[in-house]
Order: sequence, then structure tokens, then C-alpha cells
Amino acid sequence: MDIKRFVHQRKRLGYSQVTLSKGICTQSTLSKFENNGQVPSLSILEQLCDRLGLTIDDLSKNNTSSIRYIRNLLDEIELSLMIEQFPQAVSKLKKIHLADLKSPQDKMQYYYLKGMIYTLTNNNVSTSLFNFTKILDELDEQHRTIYSQLAYLGSGILYARQNSMEHADFFFAKVISFLRSKADEDLAEVSRNYYLRIITMMYYAAEYHALNKRLAVSNRVLETTTKICASKHVTYFLPRIKLLEANNAIELGQDSVVVRRLLTEAEVFARFNSNNVVEVQVVALLNNFDKTISNK
Repeated sequence: MDIKRFVHQRKRLGYSQVTLSKGICTQSTLSKFENNGQVPSLSILEQLCDRLGLTIDDLSKNNTSSIRYIRNLLDEIELSLMIEQFPQAVSKLKKIHLADLKSPQDKMQYYYLKGMIYTLTNNNVSTSLFNFTKILDELDEQHRTIYSQLAYLGSGILYARQNSMEHADFFFAKVISFLRSKADEDLAEVSRNYYLRIITMMYYAAEYHALNKRLAVSNRVLETTTKICASKHVTYFLPRIKLLEANNAIELGQDSVVVRRLLTEAEVFARFNSNNVVEVQVVALLNNFDKTISNK
């Protein structure tokens, strides 16, 4: 808790300990909080903060070891990965110290994100796998949490990028089986993090199907993913979804009008979501597509 901020605000507003505590608590209670870090009851602390124009959350925002700060930062990193802002994800990950992570859930999210960052930025294979293995073999041995599915996903992506398809098939089979088991799940009441992770798995499953030339299956998965995005008003994934649909359309030999429409949609969503990676890919793909058309 950022007690220094509390004291600074009290002095800035001209309150003495006696005047601030009047009607709320004893001056001794306030002194013990400011000088010794002895936090009073929640009710007292809320009243003191209210008198200073602060909230209890305000006292945690700059404390880099607070649970709230760490969890918010982990979620920010996950969002950065969704919109492919890899430098930002790497920078934010460096702010988190493993020793500050107390709960298994926080540790699993950390190892998942670290493994995915290494995987998606083409870092050392063994280092990437180590992070996923920490989840699968240590933190979630029974494989009961969604983090095991995300670790399977990361491992599958890693092996696919190494062109080790037998290993990739093994892990993606687990992810796809999990997604099928959740096909009829009502996402209306689930947490934001949960459905974003489901969308993440679905996108990469579609990419995996496309890699294996199962383009019709890939497109069906993308269509379902888009519907979930629309129902949840989520646009983070749409640049990549539209780009993959465009690639699939090219592979299927669909009309150039369809391809250009999908590429235009990918570019628009990429700009809206500040996804520079997709923007660059769209330009390159469009140039190659135009050359192919002109040479026919």
C-alpha cells in the first residue's frame, strides 16, 4: 500500500493527523498507519481516504508488488499479445518479478504469457517449452484449469513454427478436443478473460487447420469466432481473422473481389486496433496478389 501517497495528500490538503482523524478514528490509529504501516479497518481507511479525495485503490496503483497491480499488468500483457504488440508485451513482462506472484493462478498466467511471448517472437525453443512445462507438470498437474489448454496451445504453435508437425498435431488435438467440449457453452456469464482465451484458442486452431490445408474447416472456425467477437463486442482478433480469411480465399481460388474485400476489412480493423503487424502483412499480401492477377 502506498502510504507515502496518503501522507503526501494529507499534507497537501493541510490536514494534521488530529484534524483528519476527527470523527473517524483516534489520532493514534492514524499515526500507527502512517508511521508503522499498521492498516486500520477497511471502514476507517475508506473514510480517511474519502476525506482526502482518494480511494483505497489509489493507494495500490503505484505499488508494483501489489496483487491488483500485478494482475492488471498480466492482463495488459495478454491484451498486447492479442493485438500483436510484442515489444510492449516484452517490456511489461520485465516489470513483473516471479517472487511477487503468490497464487498458482497468477504464476500460471505469468508462465503462459512468457511462453507465448517467446514462441511468437521466435525465441529459444527450449526456453519457450520450459514455461509451458511449468504449468503442465507442476502448477496444474491434473490439467484442470484453462492454463493447461493454453499451454497445449503454445506448445502446438511452437512445434508448428518449427515444422515439427507430428508434435504440433499432438498438442493441437488436445486444444481442438477442449474447444469441441465447450461448443455449446453459454459465454454470457463467463469472465472477460475466459472468453478472450477461448477466442485465442479458436483463432489459432483455425490457423492450424489452414496450415494443414483444411481450409473449409478453418473458415468454419473463423466464422464461429467472428460471431463470438461480435456478441462480446471484441475487435482485437478481427484483423488476424480477416487476414486469415483472405489467405484462405486466395488458396481456394476465390474471386478477386472477395479477396480484396477481406484484405480491406483486415486493414481497417488493424488500424482501429493499432495492429501494425497485420497492416504490414496486408500491404505485402495485396502487392503479391496484384502481381499474380496481372500475370494471368
